[in-house]
Amino acid sequence: MLSAPARPRSTVKDSANPWVVATIILAMALVAVLGYRSLPKADVALPFVENCRLDRQACASDLPGGGRIGIAIEPQPIPAARPFNLRIDLAGIRPDRVEVDFTGAGMNMGVTRLRLEAAGNGRYAGQVTLPVCVTGSMVWQATVRLGLGRKVISIPFRFESRHG
Repeated sequence: MLSAPARPRSTVKDSANPWVVATIILAMALVAVLGYRSLPKADVALPFVENCRLDRQACASDLPGGGRIGIAIEPQPIPAARPFNLRIDLAGIRPDRVEVDFTGAGMNMGVTRLRLEAAGNGRYAGQVTLPVCVTGSMVWQATVRLGLGRKVISIPFRFESRHG
């Protein structure tokens, strides 16, 4: 009489160790959290504020989702290669940080980043010195960067500095 083939004996347990399963699940959760935290921030770039030159006047603009920004530079005219003061007034928004990136509008002058200090009541202030342009005058872009958690709102303004 023929007998049924013998079933091979397993040297590995048929059921998984619960500690191994828990460790794998915990590792997967940790990778997911770290992956989320390393995602780039969402940038909201607004268009240039029209009909406004910071070398001639203070400027203001509405912000997405409510709120308003006002910005002013002193002294005017804005000097080249000498410090000047920058003030930002915010209403309806409370950012984690306020920075301004200065770049040449028509000539590569690098990026000068100024982190503004909170002065209370939605006001932020700082002082910066920009490099000199050998042509005598320079049109600059001042991009205000409002940090709101994982989101950054960027608002560009223009102005001209002169020397000589």
